[in-house]
Amino acid sequence: MKLPIVWPLGVVCAVGLMSGCGGNDNLPIITPNGPTASADDQLIPQSDALTSDEAALVSQANSEPDPAPKADL
Repeated sequence: MKLPIVWPLGVVCAVGLMSGCGGNDNLPIITPNGPTASADDQLIPQSDALTSDEAALVSQANSEPDPAPKADL
């Protein structure tokens, strides 16, 4: 009973593996049409100033004591 079911599955797997053995792995290069943006055009200007949440985290980290160095084993 298993043989009639297994044989077609083996054939399908073999055909699938053989179809991937064409030897040409190069993908087609698609050139964009129209003007393209440069890297500078894609940047979104952001502020370097800390938000209030970030400033609170920095002050909390500064208030914590430094951990004691551990002895080498």
